[in-house]
Amino acid sequence: MKRNLLFIISLLLILTIGTGCKKKDMGSPAASTIAGFSFVANNDGYAPCEVEFTNLSLNSLGYLWDFGNGMTSTETNPKTSFTTPGLYNVKLTCTTVNSVYYNKADTTVVVMVKDRLAGLSQVLYFTSRGETVGNGHMVILNDSTPQPVNFIPADLSRPYGIAVDTAHRKVYITDYLNQAIYRYDPLGTNGQKILDAAVPGQEIVGDAEAIFVLGDKIYWGRTGGIYRANLDGSNPELFIAMNGGADEPQYPIDMQYDPVSNKIYLVNDKTDYLGGFWSVNFDGTNFTQIAFDAPGTSDVDGTALEMDFRNGKAYLVLYGSAGTVAPENGIYVCNLDGTSLTKIGDYGAKATWGITLDNTRDKLFWGYKMSNSVADGKIIRANLDGSNPEDWLTGVSPHAMQVVWIKL
Repeated sequence: MKRNLLFIISLLLILTIGTGCKKKDMGSPAASTIAGFSFVANNDGYAPCEVEFTNLSLNSLGYLWDFGNGMTSTETNPKTSFTTPGLYNVKLTCTTVNSVYYNKADTTVVVMVKDRLAGLSQVLYFTSRGETVGNGHMVILNDSTPQPVNFIPADLSRPYGIAVDTAHRKVYITDYLNQAIYRYDPLGTNGQKILDAAVPGQEIVGDAEAIFVLGDKIYWGRTGGIYRANLDGSNPELFIAMNGGADEPQYPIDMQYDPVSNKIYLVNDKTDYLGGFWSVNFDGTNFTQIAFDAPGTSDVDGTALEMDFRNGKAYLVLYGSAGTVAPENGIYVCNLDGTSLTKIGDYGAKATWGITLDNTRDKLFWGYKMSNSVADGKIIRANLDGSNPEDWLTGVSPHAMQVVWIKL
């Protein structure tokens, strides 16, 4: 009995000493520094974009960010911009609160900045007029000798307007003489007449020339204003009425939409109407005839228009008229408000109906025609200021044109 009692006392003493030593030696665990973050990119992550980082780190005394784009930051929740597509190793290093072995003081996350042009081809689309028929054409822009590819022929006659819907991969062409609008696949196949003035209910397509695509609608200009329809030509309707008053245009020959100002810029027919270079709000308000900083400011007769909203410029193809701001036929450039109008190029004996920009190479294209319906013209390419013009494509009768990036 005595022996058992001594054994129990000894066991209790060992357990008490063991427990006390463990508590004294280990103490409370030190706080661990953990590095972590999340991020959100605007522009759907396509370059150029801004990325905002949210710091999720624990127990840190400070931060150092390396964004992989040459920029760093010590802010808690920084922002940075990525201008070029690619994969960027973004590293966050935290200043630790202690030096125990299980601290994780840095972390690296790969941020993918997407390329909106991935899988796309840059294409110049243009239309031409022949003796009896017209057609559409495409040239892939790749710094090689241009090789035009003809559309599968439809019954085009005078195709004076073109617009490319890159989102839905369609090409739209207006035909002034046939009073119709056609739609093609991006390779110029599957041509369909989606609007025809000869069809009851579609009369408002009429003498269409100018055309652009915005969202799920096509918009075209003709006598009486700007009209629109669904992308398949259904539900055509008058969008902005132009009734011929002294304070508004009457027939948009060419036009473009500015998503920043939410305005439509246009050149107005002068054969039968006022002429001029105009803007109008997208809701149809505030018709403004853009005045140039020279005598005869409103007296211009334009046949084609290209807007460079990136650089704040407008390119106008104008008939010359003595004593006006444009005394000679030619290609002109001015600021968006009409100031600093300058002639930068020439066109041929017949009117030019097409002008477009290659923003990738900073080049300007326009048509040069010697006759209306013979392939004796050319497409000229020059710098944005008109310098170094070259005969880029010859033996054609070019009309409307547009450069886009599109998936073929």
